Amino acid sequence: MKKLRSEIEGLKNNLSKIQNDEYKECFDKVFSILTIMSDKIEELTVNQEAIEENMKFMDDDLTDIQDELFEEVSIDELNDMEDEYTEVNCVHCNKPIFIEQSALSSNDEIPCPYCHKNIKSK
Repeated sequence: MKKLRSEIEGLKNNLSKIQNDEYKECFDKVFSILTIMSDKIEELTVNQEAIEENMKFMDDDLTDIQDELFEEVSIDELNDMEDEYTEVNCVHCNKPIFIEQSALSSNDEIPCPYCHKNIKSK
């Protein structure tokens, strides 16, 4: 940004030697526009850097959450979990649903997450 600003200043100094008032007014407006654009570019650059930094922090946080959610489990633990759940097809939409066996045996009404009807009866 410093280089861009110095280029604009150098151009302004070189063109300020022009004697014609009509050209001088035109160049002053161009320099005003260039200065505003330079300020906006600098603002956007600062905002982009802040967003990139925040995204890095969020990515790190999400990685930590992923590690916690998808921690490694042993084959025995997977088998135990598999024994606790059973696959049932909804009688209305025929989509497969995994339900805890205890919930399946103790509840008469279990709503299907897809069609929202009771998966046990027609």
